[in-house]
Amino acid sequence: MVLGFNHNIRYKGVLFHVQTEDSGKANPHIITLLYREGTIIASAKTSYADIIKVEQLEAVVESIMKEQHKDMMRRLKNG
Repeated sequence: MVLGFNHNIRYKGVLFHVQTEDSGKANPHIITLLYREGTIIASAKTSYADIIKVEQLEAVVESIMKEQHKDMMRRLKNG
């Protein structure tokens, strides 16, 4: 089980932190937060309640997490 991803990214001289976490089967959603100096400035949340019974759920959730995390970093770099 992947608990989450964390990356620090510098954009236009400012350091940002991107964090993605899975809340688990009891609360099936993935949340990605973008921080600047400890303040959340953007977020993305994806529910996976509709696929909770899919085979290889952990692999599917990990894939969703990676894509959501990468998307937040792309959004930051695109301004």
